[in-house]
Amino acid sequence: MTNALQRTSTSPPNQAELLGRLKSHSLYRAALEKIPENTDWAAVPFLTRERLTEAFEAGELAHPDAVRVHLTPHPGGGWLPEYATRADIDGHGQAAAAAFARAGVRPEDYVQIAFGYHRFAGGWIMQDGLEALGAKTLPFGPGESEAQLDAIQKLGVRVLVSAPSFAQKLGEAGARVELLISSGEPLTSIAGRRERVEAALGCVALDAYASSEAGMMALETPEKNGLRVLEDWVYLEVIDPETGQAMPDGERGELVVTHLSKQAMPLLRFRTGDLTRLERRADGVYLPGGVFGNVGGMLKVKGVKLFPREVAFWLAGHGLDHTQHTLRLWSQGGADRLGLSVQGETPESVDALLADFQRRFAMRLDELKITADHNGAGVVDTRE
Repeated sequence: MTNALQRTSTSPPNQAELLGRLKSHSLYRAALEKIPENTDWAAVPFLTRERLTEAFEAGELAHPDAVRVHLTPHPGGGWLPEYATRADIDGHGQAAAAAFARAGVRPEDYVQIAFGYHRFAGGWIMQDGLEALGAKTLPFGPGESEAQLDAIQKLGVRVLVSAPSFAQKLGEAGARVELLISSGEPLTSIAGRRERVEAALGCVALDAYASSEAGMMALETPEKNGLRVLEDWVYLEVIDPETGQAMPDGERGELVVTHLSKQAMPLLRFRTGDLTRLERRADGVYLPGGVFGNVGGMLKVKGVKLFPREVAFWLAGHGLDHTQHTLRLWSQGGADRLGLSVQGETPESVDALLADFQRRFAMRLDELKITADHNGAGVVDTRE
């Protein structure tokens, strides 16, 4: 028997075949040279963006059979190329099509995509699966609210694919659709945001997780019980960002992705930097709370890992200004102390807010200041 906090699998399907194939790939040849195909999966080295940058500069990323090259934004500035063969595009499309079908998209639907189709992957990530499903796609791109609203109304668009903020804007302008596939910004990880977007559009809003490097990785179903992973496209893990050790199912950590069949630039244990939880259930693998932050700037406070970006999502869910808040850490009597200052209106029950913080982050706030004029964001750590 297993439960939600136990791992039922510790390696991807067909691990030996996967590693054997990747040993001949220029990106992994040196790293996998002495790694047996049947090794413990935890012994397989991680891939980082730094390593991808090195490989690009050394000319190790290009693939002779690539038919599409997207540019992927690189943290800290610059970009990296993302290569795909025809088989890669088709494989991603088939896996995404199955996910869209589970989400309730139908082949006869008009689907309007409000993500960019420029040098970054953007709308193409959604386009692959929707075309494979047979839907009538409108590759609209971002912005142009009036034109988007006009198309939705005149064509009877049933499904909108958009960032939640833009979707809500369209809804407030009069757009009505039955289904929203949301990505690019937090949806389920900010309390109350789904409900606000659904009310504006009169729709069911479902959360999707995708990235330029990996494509579509997970998408909710109408049951709204977590984002179901595209298991025939990627193998996902959650690790402790400090130690690299696998986290038990249900516990938060850094998301790691491995492509199962990609030919050009396949990711092998790629550290995304995204913060999430993972659960293996009888009907599939899920990200139960979506992606709710980034591991960058992780702090150790009162013996507990605290991720500043997760705090920002929590603030947004309570209607406070997540862009204007400061975490302050100091020592008192040899113990850590934690304070939070944020811009906004003081809620009716500060005690309830403090209790919710403790439930969410497993630690108590020693100081909470909510003012209309707080400016500044970041962390001030004066602990000795």
